[in-house]
Amino acid sequence: MRIALVHDYFTQLGGAERVVGELATLLDPAVIAASVVDRRLLPPSIAGREIAHSPLQALLRAGAPLASLAPLLPWAFAHLDLGMVDMVVSSSSAFAHHVRAPKGAVHLAYVHTPARFIWQSDEYFRASRGQQRLLGPALDWFRRADRRAYRRIDRVVANSAHTASRLAAIHGSAPTVVHPPIRLDAFHPSGERSGRFLVVTRLRPYKQLDLAIGAAARTNLPLDVIGSGPDLGRLRRLAGPTVRFLGRRSDTEVAAAMAACDALIVPGVEDFGLTMAEVQAAGRPPIAPAAGGALEIIDDGVTGFLAARPTIDGFAEAMQRAHEGGLDVDRLRASAERFGPAPFGAAIRRIVAEMTGA
Repeated sequence: MRIALVHDYFTQLGGAERVVGELATLLDPAVIAASVVDRRLLPPSIAGREIAHSPLQALLRAGAPLASLAPLLPWAFAHLDLGMVDMVVSSSSAFAHHVRAPKGAVHLAYVHTPARFIWQSDEYFRASRGQQRLLGPALDWFRRADRRAYRRIDRVVANSAHTASRLAAIHGSAPTVVHPPIRLDAFHPSGERSGRFLVVTRLRPYKQLDLAIGAAARTNLPLDVIGSGPDLGRLRRLAGPTVRFLGRRSDTEVAAAMAACDALIVPGVEDFGLTMAEVQAAGRPPIAPAAGGALEIIDDGVTGFLAARPTIDGFAEAMQRAHEGGLDVDRLRASAERFGPAPFGAAIRRIVAEMTGA
């Protein structure tokens, strides 16, 4: 059976791209495709593979920012030529699920989140309301196109119950839930302690890092921020003397920082939240709002800490709880093992077999 694996774009190496790497290992696709590709940012399991791309690749090479290509992405995926394949598996947090399966092929969509800028516009544009108003008619068009594309999919899988509920509210049908995998072998508990709290994320307004930075100032507790992004300047201006911005770090450095931190803070509402499970695998607790994917990962006070209120005070209280009392490392690790490659692989193989009879 020939499978095509289609991802939104390879212009960053985040959680969704790591899931694509796992899907490629699992499914051995004949074709891997995306709208645009930066080969420096491919998951290791596909770094040596040929990656098909759309005509938008020429615009990216010419220096066009990815955000400027957004209006063209539905068109790019609808016209992506995958050749003769029996099955299409799309990995989508934007428009990859708009891809059209060849005649006779079936389409399985793994959805990380409904596209944020069209379905969570208030949150996505909270730092630029003028831009949101200006784009209003375009956002309406995107929503209509997204609903049409969704109806063409044969089977939808969501990365969490939270994502599934949002997809059901938008499209009227509840998808299957298969949690994404983490690399358990990359994280190991350690006796070393940095005495610092940690954030690992892209620095964008919707990640709400101002809550973690404000809570660090409120409690006078030290905080390290690993990551880069367009919100860096604003966050630096908000930060007090206990906060350090460390920029990008290698996977090995991130794993070591997780194993040594007091706790990992995830201040925004995540669709799933891979880093929460990863820090558990490293034997340390996550702190997150009592909403979204965190409710599927954290048992409050046992495998992490939930901020009862999504405010600076709410996170300050959770930080104090984490600072004052340790959690059982074995329970943290056992929680993370629910999200290892084995259960993910078994679930995806079962769904593929149900769809193809293979």
